[in-house]
Amino acid sequence: MGLRRHLRDNWVSADIGTHKIMAERKKNYSKNREINLLVAALRFASLISRPMRDGVADPTGFSSNELKILMALSGEGESAGHDLAELMGMHAMNVSRALASLLEMGQVEPVKNTKNRRRKPYRISARGAITRAALEPYIAKVARYLFGALTADERRALNKILSKLDRQVRAWQPTERHTHVPRA
Repeated sequence: MGLRRHLRDNWVSADIGTHKIMAERKKNYSKNREINLLVAALRFASLISRPMRDGVADPTGFSSNELKILMALSGEGESAGHDLAELMGMHAMNVSRALASLLEMGQVEPVKNTKNRRRKPYRISARGAITRAALEPYIAKVARYLFGALTADERRALNKILSKLDRQVRAWQPTERHTHVPRA
């Protein structure tokens, strides 16, 4: 009888422990779903550069970073290098190199800033605007390929979600602001 009671008591405590573990796992699962979603989004953000590199940058003679900066300036208007680095999530040195290369090619031009001589904004040049227009078929081909996997309703939903996430990311305010990220 002592053994039977011992087994029963241990079974009950093991059962309670199992329920606690399962409850904890369920709570963590919802947290992990968000983490998994973030990881999936980061992975996609990294992978999407491949078709842009292979389908747009390489065939037109641009580096991936030059293409990113040219497209950013086309869409955002005049911006300084540090603004572009922040906007594009790129290392400041990569932005600086891309701007220097685009400037040498005549794709961008510096903008005079009389209010702040330390800030050096750039804008797309007339030649850059022509180049950007010439890139359109390449960009469209990548877009058709990528978004061709989605229905029209899914594309509209994705656009709405990305707009909402874009606003959320832009509102992000770190607890500590670092002006230079020491590693890429």
